Amino acid sequence: MSRDRPPFTSGNYLLRRLPPEEYRRLQPHLETVPLKFKHVLYPARSVIDHVYFPTSGVVSALNIMTNGDAIEVANVGNEGCSGLSTLVGDDSSPNEVIVQVEGEALRMEAGALKSAAARDGPLRQLLLLYNTAYFTQVSYSVACNGLHTVRQRCCRWLLMTHDRVESDVIPLTHEFLAIMLGVRRPSVTEVLQPMQEEGLLTYTRGKITILDRAGLEAICCECFKACNDEFTRLLG
Repeated sequence: MSRDRPPFTSGNYLLRRLPPEEYRRLQPHLETVPLKFKHVLYPARSVIDHVYFPTSGVVSALNIMTNGDAIEVANVGNEGCSGLSTLVGDDSSPNEVIVQVEGEALRMEAGALKSAAARDGPLRQLLLLYNTAYFTQVSYSVACNGLHTVRQRCCRWLLMTHDRVESDVIPLTHEFLAIMLGVRRPSVTEVLQPMQEEGLLTYTRGKITILDRAGLEAICCECFKACNDEFTRLLG
Protein backbone atom coordinates (compact mmCIF):
# COMPACT_ATOMS: atom_id res chain seq x y z
CA MET A 1 0.00 0.00 0.00
CA SER A 2 1.32 3.43 -0.89
CA ARG A 3 1.61 5.74 2.12
CA ASP A 4 2.98 8.76 0.24
CA ARG A 5 0.48 11.24 1.61
CA PRO A 6 0.61 14.96 2.46
CA PRO A 7 1.60 15.77 6.07
CA PHE A 8 -1.87 16.95 7.08
CA THR A 9 -1.69 15.49 10.59
CA SER A 10 -1.43 16.65 14.22
CA GLY A 11 -3.75 19.61 14.28
CA ASN A 12 -4.47 22.13 11.57
CA TYR A 13 -1.83 22.54 8.89
CA LEU A 14 -2.54 26.23 8.24
CA LEU A 15 -2.33 27.20 11.89
CA ARG A 16 0.90 25.24 12.24
CA ARG A 17 2.38 27.29 9.40
CA LEU A 18 1.96 30.54 11.34
CA PRO A 19 4.88 32.09 13.25
CA PRO A 20 4.46 31.41 17.01
CA GLU A 21 3.71 35.04 17.84
CA GLU A 22 1.00 35.16 15.15
CA TYR A 23 -0.63 32.00 16.46
CA ARG A 24 -0.58 33.36 20.02
CA ARG A 25 -2.52 36.37 18.77
CA LEU A 26 -5.27 34.07 17.45
CA GLN A 27 -5.31 31.56 20.30
CA PRO A 28 -7.69 33.44 22.65
CA HIS A 29 -10.28 33.52 19.84
CA LEU A 30 -10.10 29.80 19.01
CA GLU A 31 -12.43 27.24 20.55
CA THR A 32 -12.54 23.49 19.95
CA VAL A 33 -15.89 22.27 18.61
CA PRO A 34 -17.07 18.85 17.41
CA LEU A 35 -17.81 18.19 13.75
CA LYS A 36 -20.80 15.84 13.73
CA PHE A 37 -21.66 13.84 10.60
CA LYS A 38 -24.08 15.71 8.31
CA HIS A 39 -24.08 18.80 10.53
CA VAL A 40 -24.51 21.90 8.36
CA LEU A 41 -21.92 24.57 9.16
CA TYR A 42 -23.46 27.05 6.72
CA PRO A 43 -26.62 26.74 4.67
CA ALA A 44 -26.22 28.04 1.12
CA ARG A 45 -26.32 31.85 0.90
CA SER A 46 -26.30 32.20 4.69
CA VAL A 47 -24.13 34.59 6.70
CA ILE A 48 -20.71 33.21 7.68
CA ASP A 49 -20.57 33.84 11.41
CA HIS A 50 -17.61 31.55 12.19
CA VAL A 51 -14.55 30.24 10.38
CA TYR A 52 -13.59 26.59 11.01
CA PHE A 53 -10.04 25.19 11.04
CA PRO A 54 -10.54 21.39 11.10
CA THR A 55 -8.05 19.42 13.16
CA SER A 56 -9.67 16.12 12.17
CA GLY A 57 -12.61 15.15 10.00
CA VAL A 58 -13.66 16.58 6.63
CA VAL A 59 -16.29 19.11 5.54
CA SER A 60 -17.79 19.41 2.06
CA ALA A 61 -18.95 22.45 0.11
CA LEU A 62 -22.04 21.48 -1.87
CA ASN A 63 -23.71 23.28 -4.74
CA ILE A 64 -27.46 22.90 -4.20
CA MET A 65 -29.87 23.13 -7.14
CA THR A 66 -33.42 24.50 -6.83
CA ASN A 67 -34.83 20.95 -7.17
CA GLY A 68 -32.70 19.76 -4.25
CA ASP A 69 -30.02 17.97 -6.28
CA ALA A 70 -26.52 18.50 -4.89
CA ILE A 71 -22.90 17.93 -5.87
CA GLU A 72 -19.64 18.56 -4.04
CA VAL A 73 -17.42 21.33 -5.41
CA ALA A 74 -14.67 21.16 -2.75
CA ASN A 75 -13.77 19.60 0.56
CA VAL A 76 -11.69 20.79 3.48
CA GLY A 77 -9.82 18.84 6.14
CA ASN A 78 -6.98 19.69 8.46
CA GLU A 79 -5.02 21.17 5.56
CA GLY A 80 -7.20 24.28 5.49
CA CYS A 81 -10.21 26.18 6.74
CA SER A 82 -13.85 26.75 5.88
CA GLY A 83 -15.57 30.11 5.62
CA LEU A 84 -12.58 32.01 4.31
CA SER A 85 -14.57 33.93 1.70
CA THR A 86 -15.42 36.34 4.52
CA LEU A 87 -11.80 37.48 4.42
CA VAL A 88 -12.11 38.70 0.84
CA GLY A 89 -15.30 40.67 1.36
CA ASP A 90 -18.09 38.09 0.97
CA ASP A 91 -19.87 37.55 4.28
CA SER A 92 -22.20 34.85 2.95
CA SER A 93 -21.50 31.28 1.90
CA PRO A 94 -22.24 30.51 -1.76
CA ASN A 95 -22.47 26.79 -0.92
CA GLU A 96 -23.96 24.59 1.73
CA VAL A 97 -21.08 23.39 3.91
CA ILE A 98 -21.73 20.06 5.64
CA VAL A 99 -19.65 17.66 7.72
CA GLN A 100 -18.62 14.70 5.57
CA VAL A 101 -16.40 12.84 8.09
CA GLU A 102 -16.74 13.41 11.84
CA GLY A 103 -13.94 15.08 13.76
CA GLU A 104 -13.10 18.34 15.48
CA ALA A 105 -12.29 21.90 14.47
CA LEU A 106 -10.95 25.08 15.96
CA ARG A 107 -13.68 27.68 15.48
CA MET A 108 -13.20 31.44 15.40
CA GLU A 109 -15.68 34.26 14.97
CA ALA A 110 -15.46 35.57 11.41
CA GLY A 111 -15.20 39.17 12.60
CA ALA A 112 -12.27 38.33 14.86
CA LEU A 113 -10.41 36.67 11.98
CA LYS A 114 -11.08 39.63 9.68
CA SER A 115 -9.68 41.98 12.31
CA ALA A 116 -6.61 39.81 12.88
CA ALA A 117 -5.93 39.58 9.14
CA ALA A 118 -6.67 43.25 8.39
CA ARG A 119 -3.03 44.25 8.37
CA ASP A 120 -0.60 42.81 5.85
CA GLY A 121 1.41 40.12 7.58
CA PRO A 122 2.03 36.35 7.80
CA LEU A 123 -1.58 35.51 8.68
CA ARG A 124 -3.14 37.46 5.83
CA GLN A 125 -0.58 36.20 3.31
CA LEU A 126 -1.08 32.57 4.37
CA LEU A 127 -4.88 32.77 4.22
CA LEU A 128 -4.85 34.42 0.80
CA LEU A 129 -2.53 31.71 -0.54
CA TYR A 130 -4.82 29.04 0.86
CA ASN A 131 -7.83 30.79 -0.66
CA THR A 132 -6.14 30.54 -4.06
CA ALA A 133 -5.44 26.83 -3.52
CA TYR A 134 -9.05 26.26 -2.45
CA PHE A 135 -10.49 27.87 -5.57
CA THR A 136 -8.08 25.84 -7.68
CA GLN A 137 -9.76 22.77 -6.16
CA VAL A 138 -13.19 24.22 -6.99
CA SER A 139 -12.22 24.87 -10.63
CA TYR A 140 -10.84 21.35 -11.09
CA SER A 141 -13.95 19.87 -9.46
CA VAL A 142 -16.10 21.65 -12.06
CA ALA A 143 -13.88 20.42 -14.91
CA CYS A 144 -13.69 16.90 -13.48
CA ASN A 145 -17.45 16.58 -13.01
CA GLY A 146 -18.01 17.56 -16.63
CA LEU A 147 -15.16 15.77 -18.40
CA HIS A 148 -14.22 12.60 -16.54
CA THR A 149 -15.86 9.26 -15.83
CA VAL A 150 -17.62 8.45 -12.57
CA ARG A 151 -14.85 5.91 -11.87
CA GLN A 152 -12.14 8.58 -12.22
CA ARG A 153 -14.14 11.09 -10.19
CA CYS A 154 -14.72 8.52 -7.46
CA CYS A 155 -10.98 7.80 -7.27
CA ARG A 156 -10.23 11.52 -7.01
CA TRP A 157 -12.75 11.94 -4.22
CA LEU A 158 -11.46 8.92 -2.29
CA LEU A 159 -7.85 10.09 -2.59
CA MET A 160 -8.69 13.62 -1.47
CA THR A 161 -10.62 12.31 1.52
CA HIS A 162 -7.89 9.77 2.32
CA ASP A 163 -5.41 12.65 2.51
CA ARG A 164 -7.59 14.41 5.06
CA VAL A 165 -8.25 11.57 7.51
CA GLU A 166 -5.69 9.76 9.64
CA SER A 167 -6.89 6.29 8.73
CA ASP A 168 -7.28 4.02 5.70
CA VAL A 169 -10.90 3.54 6.79
CA ILE A 170 -13.26 6.25 5.54
CA PRO A 171 -16.67 6.24 7.26
CA LEU A 172 -19.01 6.67 4.32
CA THR A 173 -22.35 5.39 3.03
CA HIS A 174 -23.09 4.81 -0.65
CA GLU A 175 -25.90 7.34 -0.36
CA PHE A 176 -23.56 10.09 0.85
CA LEU A 177 -20.89 9.28 -1.75
CA ALA A 178 -23.58 9.50 -4.44
CA ILE A 179 -24.44 13.01 -3.23
CA MET A 180 -20.77 14.01 -3.28
CA LEU A 181 -20.39 12.80 -6.86
CA GLY A 182 -23.78 14.02 -8.08
CA VAL A 183 -24.87 10.56 -9.26
CA ARG A 184 -27.56 8.03 -8.38
CA ARG A 185 -26.80 5.50 -5.64
CA PRO A 186 -26.67 2.47 -8.01
CA SER A 187 -23.87 4.23 -9.96
CA VAL A 188 -21.73 4.19 -6.81
CA THR A 189 -22.13 0.42 -6.44
CA GLU A 190 -21.30 -0.06 -10.14
CA VAL A 191 -18.03 1.82 -9.60
CA LEU A 192 -17.00 0.43 -6.21
CA GLN A 193 -17.64 -3.24 -6.95
CA PRO A 194 -14.96 -3.55 -9.70
CA MET A 195 -12.51 -1.61 -7.50
CA GLN A 196 -13.09 -4.12 -4.72
CA GLU A 197 -12.58 -7.01 -7.15
CA GLU A 198 -9.31 -5.39 -8.29
CA GLY A 199 -8.09 -5.21 -4.67
CA LEU A 200 -8.03 -1.41 -4.53
CA LEU A 201 -10.47 -1.15 -1.62
CA THR A 202 -13.11 -2.95 0.36
CA TYR A 203 -16.49 -1.59 1.30
CA THR A 204 -19.10 -2.57 3.80
CA ARG A 205 -22.18 -0.76 4.99
CA GLY A 206 -21.02 2.61 6.23
CA LYS A 207 -17.30 2.48 5.47
CA ILE A 208 -14.71 2.17 2.70
CA THR A 209 -11.21 0.84 3.42
CA ILE A 210 -8.37 1.90 1.11
CA LEU A 211 -6.12 -1.09 0.33
CA ASP A 212 -4.07 0.11 -2.64
CA ARG A 213 -3.62 3.87 -2.79
CA ALA A 214 -1.08 3.65 -5.62
CA GLY A 215 -3.62 1.68 -7.65
CA LEU A 216 -6.25 4.38 -7.13
CA GLU A 217 -3.74 7.05 -8.16
CA ALA A 218 -2.96 5.10 -11.35
CA ILE A 219 -6.57 5.15 -12.57
CA CYS A 220 -7.45 8.61 -11.25
CA CYS A 221 -7.72 11.56 -13.62
CA GLU A 222 -5.18 14.40 -13.72
CA CYS A 223 -7.28 16.63 -11.45
CA PHE A 224 -6.14 15.10 -8.16
CA LYS A 225 -2.43 15.60 -8.88
CA ALA A 226 -3.00 19.08 -10.31
CA CYS A 227 -4.72 20.23 -7.11
CA ASN A 228 -2.01 18.73 -4.90
CA ASP A 229 0.74 20.29 -7.01
CA GLU A 230 -0.89 23.71 -6.72
CA PHE A 231 -1.28 23.34 -2.95
CA THR A 232 2.41 22.43 -2.69
CA ARG A 233 3.45 25.33 -4.93
CA LEU A 234 1.49 27.85 -2.89
CA LEU A 235 1.92 26.51 0.64
CA GLY A 236 4.95 24.25 0.59
